[in-house]
Amino acid sequence: MAFGNKLHPHTASAPVGFLELFYDLVFVASTMILSNEFSHEPTWRSAGVCALMFMLVWLLWFHTTVLMNVDRRDDLLQRALMFTQMFLIFVLTLKFVDRSVTSPDSVGVFYTIAVFVLALAYHRIRNRADGTGAWATGRRNRLLLAGIAMVIAFVIPDVIDWIVWAVAIMLLVVPTSASHSRGLPAEAIDEHHLTERAALLTLIVIGEAFLKVALVISDGTLLWGDFFTIIVLFVVLFALFSIYFDDVPKAGIRPGILGGELWLLSHLVLQLGIIALAIGMSKFLQIADGGHVKSYVIIILCLAFVGIFGGLAGIGVLSKRTPKKPLLLLRLVTIALVVVGAIVTWDVSAVAPIAYVIFLLVVVVAHAFIDEYLQRSTTIPAHTGIGPDDEALAIDYEEGNS
Repeated sequence: MAFGNKLHPHTASAPVGFLELFYDLVFVASTMILSNEFSHEPTWRSAGVCALMFMLVWLLWFHTTVLMNVDRRDDLLQRALMFTQMFLIFVLTLKFVDRSVTSPDSVGVFYTIAVFVLALAYHRIRNRADGTGAWATGRRNRLLLAGIAMVIAFVIPDVIDWIVWAVAIMLLVVPTSASHSRGLPAEAIDEHHLTERAALLTLIVIGEAFLKVALVISDGTLLWGDFFTIIVLFVVLFALFSIYFDDVPKAGIRPGILGGELWLLSHLVLQLGIIALAIGMSKFLQIADGGHVKSYVIIILCLAFVGIFGGLAGIGVLSKRTPKKPLLLLRLVTIALVVVGAIVTWDVSAVAPIAYVIFLLVVVVAHAFIDEYLQRSTTIPAHTGIGPDDEALAIDYEEGNS
């Protein structure tokens, strides 16, 4: 695979493998568990801790996806490493929910093991030629340093261990090198594979939103008023689906030192926003006394849309679509409207919370139509991302073997 700014055209890309699709399934369970944990205790502290836990689990997916983007092997050892990681993610999520009766360090232990498993996966391709081996070695070393920092955090005082954990997390997030192109996924990118992986995980998160609301309704009685909330949720999610899939997979990823990683990290913000949307709508369904809605549901929904359109803004800036300014301004104006609407709903007692939900519906639908209109005045490279005539899992095996 070439390094530098030369990207493989997506027509020569192998498809997302069944092993990767199977790996994504563990995030269905983890996301639902974490969202339920926050729903049971809707406090700022719980929100921050659950969001941090989702970010940590998501970073495991991030590093695994970057590895598979470069080396898509599916042998017995690779499957063992992937299955082990899935098991660790599942268990550490359950440990996190049960942290009131079990040691919080047990969550860290399972996560640390998962980081070392990832380091071993990168270690397997350290001897690859054409620069890929050096790239993998750099990422392996970074994962090892993060894992060692986590081990140190277990044996130092509790006040200081958070600082060490912060350093470990930074090692997982920041590029391997900020001064040299080698060691960065943006320089060894299979663009079609990366856009497809991000799109598939986004689909899973959107599906979680449906599941979250469905579980809330199944625990009670479906009232006529609930139909309106369900309609709002479906329309909003359909609009978000259109906004994302009409733009992001086709617009590709900007080449450069940080482009690939930052493009993927923007999806973390987007997906956190979608999960917050699901939580906010489910809490709206659960609360019968409208007086309690203002205390946190309005804030949750506001932050959800800020995350969604903030993530879309970051993804758009890092895409190959030009010019970027029209869609970026649209995202920023949408964020401003959502925040202003939340402030008005919070401060003006005459404005019912349901009015804010209707307002969000109008904003996101209008955004979808304006987004479609603005895209007509932009251009993207002819061979990038997932093309309009591509089949997501199609492959020409003769071309791939050659």
